[in-house]
Amino acid sequence: MPPSSIKIKNSEGLTAQELFRKEHEGLRKEGEEWIKRTAAFCMLISTIIATTVFFSAINISGGISDHMKKPNYLNKTAFMVFSISDAAAFISSATAIWIFLSILIALCTQYDFRRSLLLKLIFGLMALSTSIACMMIAFSSSFLITDTYGSKMVSHLVSIVAILPLVLYLGLQYSLWSDIIYSSFYCRTLFQPSKYMIYD
Repeated sequence: MPPSSIKIKNSEGLTAQELFRKEHEGLRKEGEEWIKRTAAFCMLISTIIATTVFFSAINISGGISDHMKKPNYLNKTAFMVFSISDAAAFISSATAIWIFLSILIALCTQYDFRRSLLLKLIFGLMALSTSIACMMIAFSSSFLITDTYGSKMVSHLVSIVAILPLVLYLGLQYSLWSDIIYSSFYCRTLFQPSKYMIYD
């Protein structure tokens, strides 16, 4: 609308922005309920992952040598992969917890839905996906460390199959990711004029 009409009031004494806010209050409430419910579920999953990887970091795979007071498989490559992936899983899940917590305590005003909440949800889901991927890598490397006397083929097969939950998670969350990215970055340019307009 022309800039001069922004503050004009209708017969009910409402500006265009106030009328829009009034007419879409129900949609805002539904959006608030959905985003907070999604954040609560994702925060629960992130907390479980953080607890699990923290516990696995304390109880080191392969145990600790009694006389050396060092991990038994300290020099194995799989142990280094386990250590890095376990730490990355804990850090990314803790990051996801904080991001989803910030969504849960947000006021969810009309302006928050324009970018703030959607960006938080995107980064929270990215952190959660990273923590799941790192947790699967930590499990695979831990399995390779502890299954020293078993069949190598079985160990490698289990490590490969452990990646399937991550692929399943990403496949099931694809529609959510695409909707969020579409509404965050593409939809905001829909109603902008393609040319500069001069108003009297």
